[in-house]
Amino acid sequence: MIREKIIDYLTNSFFSSKARPLVTSLIRAILKNNPAETLKYLLPQTCEKIMNNSETSVLNDHKGDLALVWYLTLFSELVRARGDALIIYKQMIMSVFHRCIHIIHKDSYKILGSAAKHLLNSLSNIYPIDCRRTIENIDEVFIDVLPIRVNSFSFESD
Repeated sequence: MIREKIIDYLTNSFFSSKARPLVTSLIRAILKNNPAETLKYLLPQTCEKIMNNSETSVLNDHKGDLALVWYLTLFSELVRARGDALIIYKQMIMSVFHRCIHIIHKDSYKILGSAAKHLLNSLSNIYPIDCRRTIENIDEVFIDVLPIRVNSFSFESD
């Protein structure tokens, strides 16, 4: 119930430029704790709001739309998630970029550029999934227990 209230609050409220840093740091903390669940509940709603608010009149507006700026900010923070959690939403994320690439509002375009930077960074980083392997056999000589030499790694295929 708390999760639903937070999601509703984040996706249906617009925040001023002064409140945005506080809210985005909250989103980052939630996202870091559980990226799959956070994306599952926030990313589809955010992308839908962006697609609905990015009509041609808004795309050509030099003044910017407060709602669109907030949703783009939220989107930019959400694509900071781990790459393996983001890849599921590839089509949705790409449709937002394709739709918003023609925005002429300076701040909105900067936010979209930050989103692209965050996405590329997230997709190109390597994230440890099973940290127990790094502390396994900690008393042995490091050369003997290099994680790359362990044969028990299993890679999931798509």
